[in-house]
Amino acid sequence: MTTEFAPAPPRERARAELAALLDLPPTALDDNASLRGGLALDSLSMMRVVTWLESHGVSIGAEEDLPASMGELLSLLDSGTAAPFAVRLGGVPGVPQRFATIPPRDPLAPVLETRALRLAPMIPEDLGFLYALAVEPETGFRWRYRGSVPPIERFKAELWNQVLLQFVVRRVDDDQPVGHVVAYGDELSLRHTHVGAVFHPLAAGTGLAAQAVSLFVRHLFHTFPLNKIYMEVPGINWPQLQSGQGSLFRVEGVLRDHDYYAGRYWDKYICALYPEDFLPSEGKREKEKTP
Repeated sequence: MTTEFAPAPPRERARAELAALLDLPPTALDDNASLRGGLALDSLSMMRVVTWLESHGVSIGAEEDLPASMGELLSLLDSGTAAPFAVRLGGVPGVPQRFATIPPRDPLAPVLETRALRLAPMIPEDLGFLYALAVEPETGFRWRYRGSVPPIERFKAELWNQVLLQFVVRRVDDDQPVGHVVAYGDELSLRHTHVGAVFHPLAAGTGLAAQAVSLFVRHLFHTFPLNKIYMEVPGINWPQLQSGQGSLFRVEGVLRDHDYYAGRYWDKYICALYPEDFLPSEGKREKEKTP
């Protein structure tokens, strides 16, 4: 006698997938569960949810736009996945600027935009913005040159040194640059690279930085055959990121008293991001294939 089991409804499959993403039991994600209250998801976890929704065709601008309850969040999938969307065409000679409705995007195409931001290739006009991020007091001490001020000619010459991929992060509403994300020191033969990011101080507390980094990391895992992505975090930056430990990334080493700044030595944290934490379906299938 053969017993056949009906497949779980789409809503329950989505609930189970989201539970695996957040490392929670599905029972914790009942329809009445509060994202900000009962579940107490921090900003980085919220951005994982935003990115997950984007991968299912639901556009959310930033974490503050998420609904309050799990039931309301899952209801977004019912209305968001099958709807066509509008894309703005323009800037191409001979093509008038207009809005056109097109079918849903090819699932294999890279996702480089959310409702709030987009990852854009650099253009020459971005050089001044990127140089300012690297040297201005509010951001320079956290970034590549760690407080020193290189000549702009040197900065320009070194911009693509050992870089696999990098984007300027722009706001969708006004196309203004707000940050920079970069994959560097790549060793594709060993299937890993490093990721770094820096953002304008005005982006602090908006959720844009976490959303942009999540989008960028997901794109890297989607596009390149990477086993992991390393993230080296100086101790001065650790308070901004430590809430993601164990969920978004794993600390795989600590270099004690490695960096010097502001009259003291700071530890450096060597963290790793894994594809199953950003591409849960792909990661699950890969694990199932492993004996």
